[in-house]
Amino acid sequence: MNHSDGTQFRRPTINDVAALSGVSKSTVSNVMRGTGSVSAGTRARVLEAVAALGYRPNATARNLVLQRTNLIGVVVGDLANAFDAELVKRIEQQASGRGYTTLVCNTGGHAEREGSRIEALLEQRVDGIALLDFTGDRAVLSQLLGERVPVVMVSCWSDYTDCVAVDDMVGVELAVEHLVALGHKRIAHVVDPLMEVTTRRARAEAFERAMLRGGVSPRSEWTLVFDPDDEDGERELMSLFSAAERPTAVAAANDYTAIRLMELLERHGIQVPADVSLVGFDGIEIAGLSRIALTTVTQPRDELAARAVELLLHRIEGDDDAPPARHRMNPALVVRHSTAPPA
Repeated sequence: MNHSDGTQFRRPTINDVAALSGVSKSTVSNVMRGTGSVSAGTRARVLEAVAALGYRPNATARNLVLQRTNLIGVVVGDLANAFDAELVKRIEQQASGRGYTTLVCNTGGHAEREGSRIEALLEQRVDGIALLDFTGDRAVLSQLLGERVPVVMVSCWSDYTDCVAVDDMVGVELAVEHLVALGHKRIAHVVDPLMEVTTRRARAEAFERAMLRGGVSPRSEWTLVFDPDDEDGERELMSLFSAAERPTAVAAANDYTAIRLMELLERHGIQVPADVSLVGFDGIEIAGLSRIALTTVTQPRDELAARAVELLLHRIEGDDDAPPARHRMNPALVVRHSTAPPA
């Protein structure tokens, strides 16, 4: 963009503000985000420089003067997983109905990416963050809590912040009880490597307990990670299902994994449910299509999203000093055509 005299216009940067006000870039950032211990005099000097330069660090100029941006960050591990995508959609609808806009970040399950995405959300001065995925990096959570950013974990459990999640133990028990009632005793558990780590661990532990409760001995070598992009992992899976004593059923950690496994098995001539019964977990919409017809444990997605946004906005608009609120919700088993008695 050029001025009328032919000189080129350059948008002012945070470095320009820092130079004009005589402070560091991080101090300018703290003033813009309203965090850190900045004296009243320094804050006034920075804001004078901001006004003089016309600096705009955020998408909306009003963020300079308002205490709230009406932005909510949503951090998700894998948008390719239909459950995460469906949950994000419902959170966006709930937030929009309350006058908030959502900014969605996909981490791919990587801790370093999670940290950078959260930092990007903080730069946008979001009013709160919904974590659908959390790698367990305490430094990230300590930063959020230290800066008093309202946080809610959705579909994953936490003892130290607001959270809303389905009862994994009950859900996995429903899946295992269904398979045992059909007569299966050789049952495997297959997990998704991109699944939120605490949820993955909780469902694996729940699977072992449910097997023991059902009078069936779980085999540690039959709990496997299925990564469709890992050829060695695929070969390991197929050698398991081609063995003389192979699993006759699988309780998958989520629907996404169950559907990918169904495709892999049938590509190798192993029929579902004639040869192997499959149960998923989540209740994604595509699992109900007649060509898939996956038996699954469904999560109450609408209720999860509504309660998550309610908890987050309570922190943003109300009491941010209350102790963490934690809610477990009950899943339900939906029986379709992917399960049958063992051959």
